This record gives sequence, C-alpha cells and structure tokens, in this order.
Amino acid sequence: MAKTLVPIADGVEEMEAVIIVDTLRRAGWEVSSAGVEAQIVTASRGVRLVPDVAWEIVKPETFDILVIPGGLDGTRRLCETTSVLDAVRCFRADAKVIAAICAGPLVLQAAGILGGVRVTCHPSVASELTATPRHDHRVVIDQNVITSQAPGTAFEFALAIIDHVDGADALTTLVPPLVLP
Repeated sequence: MAKTLVPIADGVEEMEAVIIVDTLRRAGWEVSSAGVEAQIVTASRGVRLVPDVAWEIVKPETFDILVIPGGLDGTRRLCETTSVLDAVRCFRADAKVIAAICAGPLVLQAAGILGGVRVTCHPSVASELTATPRHDHRVVIDQNVITSQAPGTAFEFALAIIDHVDGADALTTLVPPLVLP
C-alpha cells in the first residue's frame, strides 16, 4: 500500500484535492491531506476542507509519494512554505514519486527539481514555468515526476499515479465503478 502525502493550503483547487485523495484511497492507499496553515482550509471556490493532519507535525520522509494539488493561491502558499519545498527536494533526492497538477508544478520549480524533467501544467501558469519546457498533454510522466493540467484532468492524473506505482492491473477493478468516459 502506497503511503501518500497531499499538502493543502488556502486557495487549493478543491476538485483536484478531493478527486486525488478519494481516488487514491479507492486504490487502497493510505493518503494523508496535510494543512499547511489552518485546521480548516478554504479552497479556491469557497469549499471548506478539513485536512487529516497539520503539516507541521508530518514527517514527509515516512511517505512514499508526494502529490501537490493546484489552485493558484494554494500553490503560491505552498511555494512560500520552506518545509514543503524541502520535502519536494527530499522526495526527488530519494527517487520517490512526486506528482503535481494545475499550478502545482510551480511548487516543483520553486524547489529547484525540474531540470531536465518534462512536465505539463495549467495553461494560465505556463509562462511562469521557466525551469523546463512545458508539454501540452493532459498528463506527463517523466522519471518519477507526474504532472497534469487542470481540474478536468484530475481523474486521469490520479489514475496515472496509481498505474505508475501499482501497474495497470490495479486499475481493472478501480475504474469501472467510476464510469469515466
């Protein structure tokens, strides 16, 4: 079972955060959402989310996978949180899976881990993603870095993470009940 950490901050894209956490849990993974600022996170459209744990007490090194949801304001807050950037660097140094969606790849850029890695992101932040060339695909997997574009690609993104870690067989029972196109 993959142990997954999802940091969230005020301004997170609620669809991405919830779809990621829910889909990975449906795969049988242990997933912890970690609030970097408050006990209740106010997402980009005003939805209030209750993180499983406070970021300040999390030990990122005990997790296998780090997933960064988007939402521009939430992403900016994660970019300003030194301990989040340190966690990204440690995951990269340990060749662990790091995934980011929407504006989330800006966190990976702020941590300085994108040199030579192919990524995608939301078109609205593409001009800010200067550390590496951006690819215009819904999901991009390069090495152990998985990126995706937007709320509309959140299911595809979460399933790509599961496929990358557990293999395609893990999707055979997970996908049909979701009734995806």
